[in-house]
Amino acid sequence: MDYNSYRMDIKDTVKYSILYVGICLFISYAFYDSLFAFIISLPFAVLFFKRIKEKLKEEQKTRLRRQFQDMIDSVASALSAGYSIENSFYEAHKDMLRLYGRNSLIVRELEYFFSMLEAGAALESVLEEFAKRADIEDITDFAEIFTLAKRSGGDFGGIIRKTVRMMKEKDDTEKEIRVILTGRKYEQRLMCIIPFAIILYLRITSGSFLSVLYHNPVGIAVMTVCLLIYASSYLLSEKLIDIKV
Repeated sequence: MDYNSYRMDIKDTVKYSILYVGICLFISYAFYDSLFAFIISLPFAVLFFKRIKEKLKEEQKTRLRRQFQDMIDSVASALSAGYSIENSFYEAHKDMLRLYGRNSLIVRELEYFFSMLEAGAALESVLEEFAKRADIEDITDFAEIFTLAKRSGGDFGGIIRKTVRMMKEKDDTEKEIRVILTGRKYEQRLMCIIPFAIILYLRITSGSFLSVLYHNPVGIAVMTVCLLIYASSYLLSEKLIDIKV
């Protein structure tokens, strides 16, 4: 599985299609008071779904990174109990089955590992191939360290325990940042809703106040500029609160 691309299933496709149609209908009503605006907005679904796929891809990578961290933690425990490095991964597979279930990302990867090992592939080469597909810094670093340790006969248990400790420290830092940003994210979402809420309120309570902005070139131009400013502000605010460690 290539984690640098994301294929939406039917459930996601239906969910986000309904969301996009709802957004377009609301914008067409609030900004243009025209069904024609809704029809014009439909081709932009390509950009919307591209952004959604990117978001879902990042969420998938986050899940994989956390599951991988738990997996190598389990491997380290098995090594401490006296298992060989290969058998430690088999023991970790049992733990991951109990923790995440058979359909989880890490369990599917481990089962792929085992099929490759049974075909005669070396564990380090399987990990390197996995790291390339995952394109996640923690996994890439672990694969490189593991390969060097196996070739030089290093202390696997100590190396893996140190790697797990470093991953947990990084994860703790990310959690602290997420806690700090939680309030800012709520503020950002509220600020994104307010402009639409104001326009909707005015349309319902004082429709004649906005009527001059509809069905004429000047009004359409003004509302389009407002919509573009809003979209730019939203994208900028998303970038400002998207802090990665």
